[in-house]
Order: sequence, then structure tokens, then C-alpha cells
Amino acid sequence: MTNDNAAPPTPPAALIRLIGETLRRHGGDALPGGASPDTAAQAWLDAGFTDAEEVDDWLAARCFAPRQAAALELLGFTPEQAARRTRAGITDYEETIAFKLSRGDLSLEEARRIITSDFWNS
Repeated sequence: MTNDNAAPPTPPAALIRLIGETLRRHGGDALPGGASPDTAAQAWLDAGFTDAEEVDDWLAARCFAPRQAAALELLGFTPEQAARRTRAGITDYEETIAFKLSRGDLSLEEARRIITSDFWNS
């Protein structure tokens, strides 16, 4: 059954352009290895992200790897939770949970503990 009021799906080329523009706004970290915005956008599409705003949320959390963002999402993390800054982990620099997880400086168990503690103490 179709919904006449539903917006038509965004064509793939337009979606790559939208996500590519989002990646470009986030700078070099969002374009690993100097990848073109279109190539990097395709990696986000391949990881299951079809909304430029959602990609923007993960990038704002400093989660620059699309597969990592997808894995965090599957584990129940939101971009807002992953954006929480912490000094926890094997090194004490302050950075987002997502960024420290991607560098291996924070374990998944530590990230869950921080987010759970934050939730219960809020």
C-alpha cells in the first residue's frame, strides 16, 4: 500500500551529494585519507545511513567512521550519548566517547558505564 502523502525517496546521486556536503562541512577528519566527499558519502550509505542529518549528528559526536557509527547505533548508543566528553580511558585527554572508542582509548564497557551513570545521575 502506498502513502500518497509520503515524500518520494531521495535519488542516490542526490543523497550522495547531500551527505558529501555534510562531510565537507566537518572538515578533514570526516574525509579519511583525503577521500573525496562523494567517496566518503558512499561509505556512509554502504553502512546503512540514508539521512544527511543523521550523518551530521554522528559527525558532531566526532564519530568519523561510518561503520563505527552503525555499530554504536546497533548497541543502542545515540549520537548525543556518543558526543559526551570524557577523560576516561587508557589516556586522560578529553574527547568525545565516540572519538575515544574509535582510537581504542576507551573500551565499550567504559563507554556504557559513563552513559549509564550520566543517565541515572541526570
